[in-house]
Amino acid sequence: MKDIRWDSVASLYDLYVTATFDVPFFLAEAKAAGGPVLELMSGTGRVSLPLVEAGIPLTCVDASGEMLGRLREKLSAGALEATVVQGDVRAPELGSTFDLAILPFNSFSELVDHSDQQQALAAVHRHLRRGATFICTLHNPSVRRASVDGQPRLVGKFPLGEDGSFLLWSASRFAGQGGVVEGVQVYQEYDGLGVLRRQRMLDMRFALIEREQFEQRAIGSGFRVAGLYGDYDRSPFLPDSSPYMIWILEA
Repeated sequence: MKDIRWDSVASLYDLYVTATFDVPFFLAEAKAAGGPVLELMSGTGRVSLPLVEAGIPLTCVDASGEMLGRLREKLSAGALEATVVQGDVRAPELGSTFDLAILPFNSFSELVDHSDQQQALAAVHRHLRRGATFICTLHNPSVRRASVDGQPRLVGKFPLGEDGSFLLWSASRFAGQGGVVEGVQVYQEYDGLGVLRRQRMLDMRFALIEREQFEQRAIGSGFRVAGLYGDYDRSPFLPDSSPYMIWILEA
């Protein structure tokens, strides 16, 4: 597995990833679980902070030390508490079990190899109490593949401190067979006069995992499929049009 090096852009991440559309969904699920929650690939805490602020007992796991450093700073600033663990989602050893596990923002797709996906699912299952739930979010390949065409796209222009901004560009293409996508994100940082000061490049690699493939691996890891939504309003999954696959798995 070739990991995406999120450490290299951790200082910019919160400036361009500001989405909140899924937070009410995860907050409702966490409250309904009624016990400790495990968040995998938590990053800088986009979902984590609202859960902790709501009093959810939360354990956050991510492979990026820099991203988790940002999360710890936010927790400290808000006088909030959560267990923060730097570790591999394929083999976390947390010494406890949970009533709910979540993996937001389609990040499971970063596990490109089938064996990595299977290992991660098995590891989550080991950390759940019997009857507990795992919510795993994925791209809908039928919809997502339309933008995998090798063409550079401007994701947006974002403020950078008091006197600058940065442009985020993205391009991706399929890497042979099997739904694996390779691409780059380019971050161009400009000063207040529009002069380029710095440029960073982040190599991206993720998989568009088909419905049947994921379901087979989930069942093979001991889960029962309890539901499949197509969006965070809990609408049914429609193969040709739903933006996401939001899997509800029971341990």
